Amino acid sequence: MPDKFIVTVDAQIAALVPRFLANRAADVDKIRAALAGADFETIRVAAHGMKGAGGGYGFSEISRLGAAMEEGARQRDAAAIAALAASLKEYLGRIEVKYG
Repeated sequence: MPDKFIVTVDAQIAALVPRFLANRAADVDKIRAALAGADFETIRVAAHGMKGAGGGYGFSEISRLGAAMEEGARQRDAAAIAALAASLKEYLGRIEVKYG
């Protein structure tokens, strides 16, 4: 696995990217808390938002993980959601954003 995930983002949205990524980190915490309470609807809604927004910002991996978590929430698969949330946290911690 690479040390960093280099993501090239459109320079026109550079000011929006830090907040977008901070919100995704907050989503990890929200998903973990919802998972502890077996609140699969909250997880589904958060994951659906990630699935839709990630690609628009240039983060297709966030969209992929969001789609997988959304499906996990539909299936009520706590183990899959926990693993995906851990993957998202790791991904967010290793992103290096380039603007182009």
